[in-house]
Formats: sequence, structure tokens, C-alpha cells
Amino acid sequence: MERAPSDRPPVLRVPSASAAGFEQPALPGLMPSASLRELAPPERIQARVEALAAAIARDHGPLRPLTLMVVLRGAFVFAADLARALIGAGVTDLQIEFLQAASYRGTAAVGAPAINLLGPVEPHSDRAFLVVEDIVDAGRTIRAVVDRLAPPGRALAICALLDRPEGHRVPVEVRYVGFQLEGPGFVVGYGLDYEGRYRELPYLAQWLPPSGPAPRGRR
Repeated sequence: MERAPSDRPPVLRVPSASAAGFEQPALPGLMPSASLRELAPPERIQARVEALAAAIARDHGPLRPLTLMVVLRGAFVFAADLARALIGAGVTDLQIEFLQAASYRGTAAVGAPAINLLGPVEPHSDRAFLVVEDIVDAGRTIRAVVDRLAPPGRALAICALLDRPEGHRVPVEVRYVGFQLEGPGFVVGYGLDYEGRYRELPYLAQWLPPSGPAPRGRR
């Protein structure tokens, strides 16, 4: 489904640290010797979350049952804010379930994604399912999630805080996108981490390594 112009996400540019030559003072919550370049402050993120909730409520209808399938761990902050915004947008029948998708350690891929559902997924034909992800990069993880959750007849769509279309390596349609990434830079904050750090930051930032090659994108 093609997005209307009003639904097209804003772009965050994240060039490689070496190409951009960043020199950024340390920001709160920083790993020693690393630096962060802020990409989106909290108020801009919240504005996008509310816009996504309005679009989802418009497309699905306020009375249609909706289940959020939240991909842990990176999407937990985004999903919590999105769920509250959906209620504010008029969605009246909302359920939240969780799953784990293990394919990534630090900045390196660790093999084919393994999908672990953390609760029963009722095959009700009247419920719409929305997979909530922090970032879609190569697309292999979200593709595995969709293949696991989408039996014939189930209505299912993807909502991602961040999408990097230039990084896609498998076909995947992300219907709802908070921000589109351009460039190979590594993003942290608002649930996204580097080696377990920075999830608690209220903003999105580009992580800049102290030395050596910058991390590659996620799966």
C-alpha cells in the first residue's frame, strides 16, 4: 500500500562517523570515550508517535480489535508510548503481546533469526495484528516475525520507529514508519541500544565510536 504524502516519514540522516568527521561533546548517559549526535529530541519523537497512532486508528477503525505484537527488547519504549497514543486516538479494543527475535549481538549478526512468542497468539479472524519494531534495517528479522505470525486470513501490518530502506536485503513492507534513516550510522536511545547501553535515553542519537570502524546496521 502506497503512503499518502501526509503519511511519509521525516528523514534522519546518519552518515558514517568517518565520512562526516563528527566531533561532538559528550551527552548525558554516554559510554566513556564514545560520543553521541542527537537526531531527534523527545518532543519530536512524541509528535511522530501521535501521528502514527492517528494513522493506525484511521486505517483500522476505532472499534476493530487490535493486537500489538511487540518485538523485544528494543521496541518496548516505543510500544508503550504508541499504545497510550492509540487509546488517545480512539482505539477501544487493544491487546499487547510480546515476542523475542534473537539475531543480533552488539553490532554483529549471529545467524538466522529465532522467534520466541512470549504468550499465546489467538487466531481470531476479527483481530488485526500490528508488529511493533524499533528498527527495520536488513529486514531479515522482521521478515521472520511476519512469516511466523501471518497464517492465511490474518490481517497483519508492521509499524517501526525507524526504517532504513537502503539497507533492506529481503522484501518487507513497513506500513507505518516513525522516521526514515538515510546513511549507515548506528542509532541508539529511546529503547535502542549498543551493547545494552543507552536504551533509557529520551532522545534518538547517532552513536559515534571512540576509534576504529563504526558499527554496522542491524538485521
